[in-house]
Amino acid sequence: MIYREPRELVIQIEDSSLAQVHYYWTYYGKPCDLIETAAKTDKLTAIFLKMNNPDAGSFVYMLCDLLKARMYDRHTYQPLSVNDVFL
Repeated sequence: MIYREPRELVIQIEDSSLAQVHYYWTYYGKPCDLIETAAKTDKLTAIFLKMNNPDAGSFVYMLCDLLKARMYDRHTYQPLSVNDVFL
């Protein structure tokens, strides 16, 4: 997937989907560093990453499309839609 510009993102994902996150991360060749931390909401995990190459863009798109993850800007914590980030 083609992204508009490099971004630092926070991905919010359900705990039950973490194994699939790691599967897609290795499938795309570990395109970016992942920092996982507990979210403020129960049963959710926050993943911090920097999307700065096409494989990282594809990885993030798959998370949002298939796993219904939510994206936020890492600096402002404003919610982002797929249309905000990708062409």
